[in-house]
Amino acid sequence: MRKYVYRFLSSILIFLCSATCQAQEDDDIAAQLNLNEVVVLADGMTFEEYLVKQVMENAKPLKQTLRYTVTCQLYKDLDLTKMPRRRTITFAAKIAGYGQIVKALMEHKEFGITMAEDVLFNNGKITASNMRMVEMKQKLTEKQIKAFLKHDGMLSANVYDKFYEKVRDKAKELKKKYRKKQETEMRYMGSYTTNGRTIYKVRLDNMQVHIVDGCWQIKMIDYTEGQNRMHFEFSEVKPDLFLLTNGNAKLYIDRKKWPNGYISMQITYTYFI
Repeated sequence: MRKYVYRFLSSILIFLCSATCQAQEDDDIAAQLNLNEVVVLADGMTFEEYLVKQVMENAKPLKQTLRYTVTCQLYKDLDLTKMPRRRTITFAAKIAGYGQIVKALMEHKEFGITMAEDVLFNNGKITASNMRMVEMKQKLTEKQIKAFLKHDGMLSANVYDKFYEKVRDKAKELKKKYRKKQETEMRYMGSYTTNGRTIYKVRLDNMQVHIVDGCWQIKMIDYTEGQNRMHFEFSEVKPDLFLLTNGNAKLYIDRKKWPNGYISMQITYTYFI
């Protein structure tokens, strides 16, 4: 049950980021076709495979010093008093140190808070400070507030490397299916231009990745799983360095005997360069 509670709370605090493709001029299309002809290999590598390969080859662990403030808005419309095995889950949550959090979530069907903290990212090491509750839709006890601020793992998570790991894992998964001659949902979805940058869109099964031409970094990720939707956006905070600036997720509880409802999260990052 500890793993269950942890996953449930992680979904709340997640880990847990424009669907319209701009029309291209004829000469832009010709330029893309020329690029395609240059990079396609003799063994039949497709353009989407080339793009993902470029992302993976250029993905390096972030070795910089960054200071930023991260703000997380959490909202829930879900009656947890009607979920099965409430006593068991509550007991397991207390043992795991999440008792006050689960208690607060059960007390309020509609629940909303906004938390923030300041983060120093130094060569892969993260130091968080000034954890604070910015806003509350409902009144919480001091113990409940302290519990939420204590378990703020999403706020101080790595804003760079983890996303490349997820893309790498998905690419490996699809590559295995391809070798077994199974159908794979991996295809090139087109391109668009923003702020003078060409962005390529590639679908990797239930994940859509937007890739910046030249520096081959991630500009956007959309992830779907059933009704669940996650959307992450990255901005160029330094030349050729795209970091997570905002993301949102809406997660539905799709289990038998569980009440209908959802959990939503919105997270933003403000960098001080």
